[in-house]
Amino acid sequence: MKNISTKKAHEAAFSGGSVSDAPKAASCADMAPPLSNRGGAETEAALSTEQETFEKYTTFLTDSKGRLIEVPLRRGKANSAFIDQISFSIHEDTFSLLAGYPLVADDEYIVRASMVLADIFGFGITEKAKHSGGRFYDSCWLMGTDNAQYGRVHFGGQNNTMLIEVTATGCNAASDGWESRLYNFILQAVRPKITRIDIAKDFFQGEYTPEQAKADRLAGKFTNHHMMPDGESVGTDWESNNGKGKTYYVGSRESSKYVRVYEKGKQLGDKESQWVRFEIEFKAKDIVIPFEVLTVPGEYFGGAYPVCAQFQEKAKRIEAVKKNLELTFERCIEVAKNQVGRAINAAKSMFPHKDRSEILAMFEADHDLLPKRLSLEVYSCTENHATAIHDKPEGSLWLNESAQVLLEMAIEQKNKMTKLIEAKHEEDYLNLMYDRYAYRF
Repeated sequence: MKNISTKKAHEAAFSGGSVSDAPKAASCADMAPPLSNRGGAETEAALSTEQETFEKYTTFLTDSKGRLIEVPLRRGKANSAFIDQISFSIHEDTFSLLAGYPLVADDEYIVRASMVLADIFGFGITEKAKHSGGRFYDSCWLMGTDNAQYGRVHFGGQNNTMLIEVTATGCNAASDGWESRLYNFILQAVRPKITRIDIAKDFFQGEYTPEQAKADRLAGKFTNHHMMPDGESVGTDWESNNGKGKTYYVGSRESSKYVRVYEKGKQLGDKESQWVRFEIEFKAKDIVIPFEVLTVPGEYFGGAYPVCAQFQEKAKRIEAVKKNLELTFERCIEVAKNQVGRAINAAKSMFPHKDRSEILAMFEADHDLLPKRLSLEVYSCTENHATAIHDKPEGSLWLNESAQVLLEMAIEQKNKMTKLIEAKHEEDYLNLMYDRYAYRF
């Protein structure tokens, strides 16, 4: 019976099931704290929130050395606003509910968390970090590889919670639809809280710039509650116009909202790029970040500041227009010629008897490695071949560790009770014998 209820809990958490599908029959349900930080008042409106859809596409840049860089991106089809980074915390009892029995071993909590994350994002926990992670938890666990750091999991202490941080690389590489899966999971979790979320929007043709952001702040278009936030211009490009890129910050890094408007293309090395990214960082300091931000991030981007309202478009009203940002094939050939053209000419003159295929073979590397920032796992978790901890041999052992510990505790308790009963029986027998024969002495 426990297995059936556990299966239903798992399906409700990840397949979009309703709250009524939650593990009501789980044996540890009675001990669980409230299911949300809203007092448990989940509404039908929250569950029926319109899900914004996302798409992946590609743009190309040329760095300062003339190298062609392909940059896979994602955007919301509704308005091109997307989640670029997220951190959230949940109570550890969430994993006891999913397991169907109380967990007591820390290692099993980590294995269970890895399984959940793999279901949501497409990647799990790979190893324990050598450092504590700097978030005031006892331990830190890593997701991803050295080339592609997807995020971190912090556990131990902090009121029995677990903090999960997914980086921009992790959000970009995660399996399609992770936003809705995370939303469904959070609705079923114990005491969930989004602690930080970054929502971004890209302008590829210079439709919005750091200079415009500076002017808009001074014009009051970033002003909420009659208080103009601070502004800061960063980058030598503001004075020297050297093509290294400008950044403009609005607000304080310690506040609940912080804006970065920067020239993303120039940051990646393309001095002629017009690509600008407008990024808003929300932190749960003096605000509560609603869970619905996972399903319609564009709406929360549009409502963050007065200036953002002009960028908000809804998919049901306006069809998103795909922008063709790829360089032409001729440009690709031009870059290749600039990089290796002279070396090929030298090889042809030195080895006139070799044909073109043999000349090309001379320039092929004897390995299949890619530059770190172009590693395939950076852009898709399906290319991540690092074994998740729940798929490792020790993970299988840890998975049942809590059950084993509970069994051992039960056996130990039974042995103690048996000894107490035996001792009581012996004491009662001695007292009986004393009462029966003491008068004879």
